[in-house]
Amino acid sequence: MTSGEVHVSDQQALVIELMQALESGVHGAELRRFFHDDAEQVEYPSLVDPEVRSRGLDGMLAASDRGAGLLTSQRYDVARWIETEDTVACQAEWYAELAMDAGPLRQGQRLHTYSVLIFTFRDDKIIRQEAYDCYEPFRA
Repeated sequence: MTSGEVHVSDQQALVIELMQALESGVHGAELRRFFHDDAEQVEYPSLVDPEVRSRGLDGMLAASDRGAGLLTSQRYDVARWIETEDTVACQAEWYAELAMDAGPLRQGQRLHTYSVLIFTFRDDKIIRQEAYDCYEPFRA
C-alpha cells in the first residue's frame, strides 16, 4: 500500500455503500440487504425527538418508506472512522433539504447534523445501528 492509498475494511465499505444508497434515494425493502434479519436501530435523543427510539428491521424499513420523498437531497460527510473487530463508528456531518413541509419544518428548509454513528456487525451485515445526532438549530 502506498501513502496515497486508503484502506477501507469490508465493514466500512458496507457502511459507505449504505450511505450512498440513502443519498441516492433508496428506501424500504431495497435497504434490507445491508442489515442482518435481527437488526436493531437505536436513535438517541435529539432536537427532532427528545426520546430514545428503538426499532427492529421491519420498523426501520417501514420508517424508511414513510420518509421517502421527504427530502430533496441528503449527503453524508464522514470525517473519521474508528473500528474494532465487529463494530465501526464514524463521526459524520449530514446535510439535507426538505422536499415538503414536515411538522414545524418547511419545504426547502435545510437540515444539518453532527453525528456519531455506530454500526455493529454479525455475519457481514449490520446487526445494530446507533445514532447520536446533534442538529444545528432549525432556521426558516
